[in-house]
Amino acid sequence: MNKILSSISLLLLLSLPMGSMFQASTAHAGFMPFGRMYKAAKDDRTYMVQASDTRLQLQLHKAILTENPSSILAISTFVYLGHGFLVGEVASESQSRSLVDSAKKVRGLNGVSYYLPLKKSNENTEISSAFEIKVNGMLEPNYPSSKLTVKVVQNVVIVLGVLTAEEQGKALNLLKSFDGVDKIINFIQPPSDAETKRVRPRPLRNILN
Repeated sequence: MNKILSSISLLLLLSLPMGSMFQASTAHAGFMPFGRMYKAAKDDRTYMVQASDTRLQLQLHKAILTENPSSILAISTFVYLGHGFLVGEVASESQSRSLVDSAKKVRGLNGVSYYLPLKKSNENTEISSAFEIKVNGMLEPNYPSSKLTVKVVQNVVIVLGVLTAEEQGKALNLLKSFDGVDKIINFIQPPSDAETKRVRPRPLRNILN
């Protein structure tokens, strides 16, 4: 139990912005980030894998910021089960190659996937952002953002996360029911025994019943 609590604490610290980490030390002793704890508990990844993915995501974000500071606001970075993802719009093919090359230099990643279409001059990004917020809000009760993340780029829905085959099927079917979805790019990964939580044994009282 102590190891689990320590892993959750490490995950929570790694998921905070650097400034927040220093502020947390002066916060009231009774403060607990229950939202983050809930998401960590609902996640299929082990707490150590969650912490590792968070650390790698920070490194990936930093690598993109260092090599391509002008594009960082238009690019989202994710890491699930050690695999890096880049999602967003780029100004040119050369910028796309530069972003991917920067991501591949991050030590510890087991691969990089991306969806980086060229930015359209007449695109209304506010519509995509509003639609993205709506979709994530509908999915959040059953699929916390730690398990499933949805990005919308040029009316294309990109889904990322770690879900079982059954969960994945339900989530994709739900997404297909939304009006305005032109295309779905599935970056969801299945959980593996080595990287996800073990099935907890049933309590003795349930077995006896």
